[in-house]
Amino acid sequence: MTAPWDADAFLSAVESAEDLRDRAEVRPLDYVSWTPPQTALLRCPGRYVQLRTGNQFGKTWVGAAEAHFHCLGRHPYKEVPDGPIEAWVLCHSWSQSVAIQKKLWQLAPHDELVPGQSFDPVNGFRGKSPALRYKNGSVLRIKTVGMDTMDLESATLHYIWIDEPLGNEAIFGALLLRLRRTGGRIVITMTPATTGDLTWLRERCESGQITDLHFRMEPENFVPEGASKPLCTEDGRPMDAAWIEEEIANTPSYQRGVRCHGDWEFTATDKALEAFHRNRHVVPDMFESDVLPEHALEVCVGIDYGEDALRTCGVLVYVDTTSAHPRIFIMAEYAPEQGTTMDMDAAGLLGMLAATGDRWTDVDHVWADKKYEGRSTVKSARRLGTAIAKQLGTAGELKPAPRVAKRGLRNDHFWPSIRWLHEAMVRPGHFYVDGHCEHMIRSLETWDGRAKHPAKDIIDALRYALRHHWGKVQARAGRVLHRRF
Repeated sequence: MTAPWDADAFLSAVESAEDLRDRAEVRPLDYVSWTPPQTALLRCPGRYVQLRTGNQFGKTWVGAAEAHFHCLGRHPYKEVPDGPIEAWVLCHSWSQSVAIQKKLWQLAPHDELVPGQSFDPVNGFRGKSPALRYKNGSVLRIKTVGMDTMDLESATLHYIWIDEPLGNEAIFGALLLRLRRTGGRIVITMTPATTGDLTWLRERCESGQITDLHFRMEPENFVPEGASKPLCTEDGRPMDAAWIEEEIANTPSYQRGVRCHGDWEFTATDKALEAFHRNRHVVPDMFESDVLPEHALEVCVGIDYGEDALRTCGVLVYVDTTSAHPRIFIMAEYAPEQGTTMDMDAAGLLGMLAATGDRWTDVDHVWADKKYEGRSTVKSARRLGTAIAKQLGTAGELKPAPRVAKRGLRNDHFWPSIRWLHEAMVRPGHFYVDGHCEHMIRSLETWDGRAKHPAKDIIDALRYALRHHWGKVQARAGRVLHRRF
């Protein structure tokens, strides 16, 4: 026998759920379920504290929450000074800043913010100096570490959040001085994947000057407190032991310690792209094989100026976008052995296209290195486009025009793009190199992960050629809001 239908009870339940949803939208901080690493940071009473993990742990998410709690003058886990306070968030770049502003806005208690503030996905918070202002008088300002230490001398601060490690100890020292009068705190959320020297930071942690909260990629660290199931990725997959195993397997072995477990250093190795093998990925002649699909492919060009910009290199890549993951076909290369001018580079790149029967108008994407301005040469995407247009006899602007690959990316884009290439190599049938691209093949076999290695230049050109693919993946990376209902 079924229970009688109670319309009033049903409507009451719906109204309660809608009310709960409305309250969560206004005060999301009250409805987040925190994982053990996140809770450790929230509970830590230390004056200088660091949350050090690999990727996918929600470090920035909890960093944003901790900043809000301090600005509000109320904290669910520990005593904090009453407001108002002056707080800073330090980021590496403007693009990283906008991503952090988005998380701050998503978690913000909107009923305790000064009215009239807004967030734009492209431009961030309104105004020349992005900041959040609270009704209690607290101000949370977003800064970048491009400033020098002199820019810090006039600031008296109560709280500082550093998202990702500072490569400059002098800036950290200047920040400490800004907290001297207030006795304020510094919170660092980071994965130690940086080209800067972090020896100074590691020594401060090991000596106890900074409380170092370190968590490895283990199943229990992805289960929110009070829950029986782990978090899920944005596509709904549980972040369980099987997911962790796959994440580790998809990460190059020399990166696993840092990228997965938050270790201080990459593991030394003779070969960074260990998934690359000649017998699996090299095709003697792509056009004479049955590897290339018969349908239309995306045509991409990547250009790198090299360490001293004297020797430009380029790569031509076809991409099959019809499958779940892009299939990569490296078709031709431009790899001069001596220094080049912009005119020489233009001729070389057009020759690279001619080798596959392509014309400049067949190209879909052209991505180039950022501008280099040295004593003996100046190279840039604009100058290269002008040189190519001149040789083609094109009137007006070259189409497609070379774009700067690094523009709009976070400072830490390098290793995510390398991992993207590694995963393409791991997937059967998703990464091929024409046997005529001898320089590319040698570089894929010999690059050891160092920034100064001569094999890195053409690998950078390859990364740039595919920038709009791995760049999209990076842009989507983030943490969803995990609520208790």
